[in-house]
Amino acid sequence: MYVLRPCLALLLAAVATPAWATFSIVACNEAGDCGVAVATHNLAVGGVGVPWAQAKVGAVASQFETNPTYGSKGLELLATGRSPAQVLKQLLDEDGDFDGTSIAERQIGLVSARGGNAQYTGAIAQRADWAGAVGEGKVSVQGNGLVGPDVLAAMQRAFTTTHGALAARLLAALEAGQAAGGQRSGQWSAALLVRTPGGDWQDTDLRVDADPRAVARLRELYDMRLSNEAIIRAEQQWEKGDVAGARASLATSLALAHGWDRTWARAARLAMSQGETALAREYLAGLRALNPGWVKQELALPLYAPLRGDAVVEAWR
Repeated sequence: MYVLRPCLALLLAAVATPAWATFSIVACNEAGDCGVAVATHNLAVGGVGVPWAQAKVGAVASQFETNPTYGSKGLELLATGRSPAQVLKQLLDEDGDFDGTSIAERQIGLVSARGGNAQYTGAIAQRADWAGAVGEGKVSVQGNGLVGPDVLAAMQRAFTTTHGALAARLLAALEAGQAAGGQRSGQWSAALLVRTPGGDWQDTDLRVDADPRAVARLRELYDMRLSNEAIIRAEQQWEKGDVAGARASLATSLALAHGWDRTWARAARLAMSQGETALAREYLAGLRALNPGWVKQELALPLYAPLRGDAVVEAWR
């Protein structure tokens, strides 16, 4: 018999509790990207069956007393061409009192990539004052245990006025909801999930499992993803001879890195490979401020041979 360590047992017990005080947004865009952004006062909301999405099909958020079967079943039904309202009705009819709870304790929002949305807040979920949901087109916002209806209104406005990738729009909406007061009880986890027709690295699946500033940390993780994309862009630009563009992309990457030391190391290697020793030295200094031990490892690489004899660099070895 295996015995759970006390800390692991406590974590699993916390994750298994209901995700009361939760707010989320589900949406699809014209390209067929579908996703969810969610925050809650509980642990690991991204991994407990709340957010679900499938490109060109739809997205589902199952919260309050989460029934995790709603996600997979809901997407399966949406894929058959059924409307969100039809799917929602079937989910509720076939709920089966999952985990000893009933539809009175459910809150769900779903959208179809074909168009349309549906929401439901059960009688018990409505008592988590303030609770409600609203949808328009391929967007639905919902929440419980909130400071008031302004949270959802702020999310709608932010999503509508933000342009660009669906992930960026969903995250902006979540941030707006938090700025409007969010949940009365605060926040502990957040997640951003977007499935795209291209899949793989083009998808987004970011999670903050335990942090009292979960939404802000989720933004940092998203920025770090953009930072990685920018440095890849810089490598491609330099290879094509666009030095000015590469420098600009590197600056963008480092500005979004949020202390991610790997970004500074990668920038230094790129600069060295292009013979930009002064720039590489600058990036190494940034890496040293974050991770002195890594600088020593970096300087041992043959790539940095041209910096031998530099008094400042030698002091870092």
